Amino acid sequence: MDKYVEVYAASDITFAYLMRANLENAGIPVQIDNENLQGVYCIDGMVPRVLVPEQYEDQARQIIKSIQDAPELSEDELGQE
Repeated sequence: MDKYVEVYAASDITFAYLMRANLENAGIPVQIDNENLQGVYCIDGMVPRVLVPEQYEDQARQIIKSIQDAPELSEDELGQE
């Protein structure tokens, strides 16, 4: 059985799903921990966490970093695609 490690702690379940979609598109298996806690008062770090098998950790962290470092597009730029 693969050991899963946390690569991203999301402030909101939407961000966890976004990261999961990007990682899965890269062929990385993903699990979301604490997925069903949306709307519950978060204590003791009980936020949605994105987990991947340990052997994919470095690759997943690189993908997440590239997403976080990407410049934000304005609504005008998004509409011009």
